[in-house]
Amino acid sequence: MKPDQVIAQDPRARAAMDRWGELIVERRRYEQDWEDIARLIRPQRGGFGLDSPSMRELSKPLSSVPVTSHGNFAAGIYAGITNPATRWGGLRTPDDDLNRWPPFADWLDRQTAKVMASFSPSMSSFYPSSYQAYADLSAFGNAGTYDQMDRENRRFLDVTLSLAELVVSVDFHGRVDEVVRRFKLTPRQAAREFKALPPKVQELAEKGSTEKHTYYQHVVRNDQFVPRALGPRGKRWLSIYACEVEESLVRIAGYDEMPFNFPRWDVDSGMTYGTGPGFIALASARVNDRMEDATLRAAQRAADPTRLAPDRDAVPLNGTFRPGAVVYGAIGPNGQRLVQSDDATGSIGLTMEEKRAKQEEIKDAFYYTVMSLTGRTGISDDENRVIEEARLRNWAPHADRIMEEYAAPKFERRFRMLMRAGQIDPAPEGTPGDVPLQVHYTSQTALALKASEASSVRRYILGDLLPLAQVKPELLDRISADDYAEVLHEASPSLPQRLLVPREVAAARAQAREQQMQAMQATQMAKDGGAALRDMAQAGAAMQGGSAADGND
Repeated sequence: MKPDQVIAQDPRARAAMDRWGELIVERRRYEQDWEDIARLIRPQRGGFGLDSPSMRELSKPLSSVPVTSHGNFAAGIYAGITNPATRWGGLRTPDDDLNRWPPFADWLDRQTAKVMASFSPSMSSFYPSSYQAYADLSAFGNAGTYDQMDRENRRFLDVTLSLAELVVSVDFHGRVDEVVRRFKLTPRQAAREFKALPPKVQELAEKGSTEKHTYYQHVVRNDQFVPRALGPRGKRWLSIYACEVEESLVRIAGYDEMPFNFPRWDVDSGMTYGTGPGFIALASARVNDRMEDATLRAAQRAADPTRLAPDRDAVPLNGTFRPGAVVYGAIGPNGQRLVQSDDATGSIGLTMEEKRAKQEEIKDAFYYTVMSLTGRTGISDDENRVIEEARLRNWAPHADRIMEEYAAPKFERRFRMLMRAGQIDPAPEGTPGDVPLQVHYTSQTALALKASEASSVRRYILGDLLPLAQVKPELLDRISADDYAEVLHEASPSLPQRLLVPREVAAARAQAREQQMQAMQATQMAKDGGAALRDMAQAGAAMQGGSAADGND
């Protein structure tokens, strides 16, 4: 297919559209719950059953507790997984000795810094889009992201897509290996994105029509992959773009890595889509919304009760009751009230404790208690550390899945994109060519355990041994300074490897320093010895001079 060629009634376009219909069948079982989650917990999303998600009306929940609890939790995940202030990803090899080799360790740190810089706001929109992904994950249990290089603007495009636009399929191992995206574009938007369009769409674009058409992007493994071949044949992933107008094929592209990431929170065996904290909180959120609705309706009835009148002559059909107004016909000749209000107290049997209990259930589903305590003033560093470790342990297994399905593949793809663009430096001379380079990330479970280990080491040495060493100095001989430094370094994955030199280098430096000190001492001793001999000679000469003077007298 040539870049400027459009093929109508193309079987590949029809296959992409049919594949959407096939894959959406499994998603249907989740859509009703997703709609409720969007209505009560994440109002920005929704529209799963609509032809276009943007056509839905923004929901207006009656309680802000589920929304704020969810937002607080999403922010906690953002800070704990891909915080821009920390080095959450890195590069290494299976050979630990090679990783510690100073030239190679310096190379790893420099290339990691380049990859991390590519995620910065000046180079991409990764961090804002990642927060949207975490918000979808914590609400729906799934998130869909996409990235590509914008060569014209020399930036990276990182986008979090609405789940309503995506359907996915998984392979034998449960990994997402096929994605179909359905989206709508106006003719002018399509003309800017695609070099060729069906004649009808081109005509509408020239007229400035705002009518939208549906487009499909089907990304799947390239079964006809040929290494080093030109065009899409030389890419491991094939991307088909189709337009609903005349079932036209508008573009064939390819990717070296899967451009879509579909992280999931908790996935059972044999399932394609996951569930998240929002699903756990949904039952309580529904009850809480019903309670708020009942309370508001009861309060409205108490504030504006139903009026009871004998006939229309007593109160006009469209009559209203206002303070200070006169209502004619409301009193009979004998003083009997002909118009009165229906007795309503506004009490429906719901107590504040019952409502608060449901709200606490919602907060517990989003780990609100430990999330909101971290960083509070008046709490010691040790208490903050305990709270942080508790928070990490609570959702560390899910965080590891997110890293595996989102952050780590994103880091690896970004490294390969930079390498293809010539931005990665060659490895230092002497580096073995057969050692594979791996992407590593900061596991939340390992981080919590290492932080606890480092804290225990500090307390053991600084709090226990050093005070005892003042009484028994020989205890200091039991402390390994090298092991102490390495334990603390490993407990802080964001620290660069080059910060801690290998033990051999440190030993050589210590030996050179000792030799230098010995040489300086020898020089000083020689200097002091020469001065002593000189002083003795001067003293002897003075004594001889004194004896001669005594003889002359």
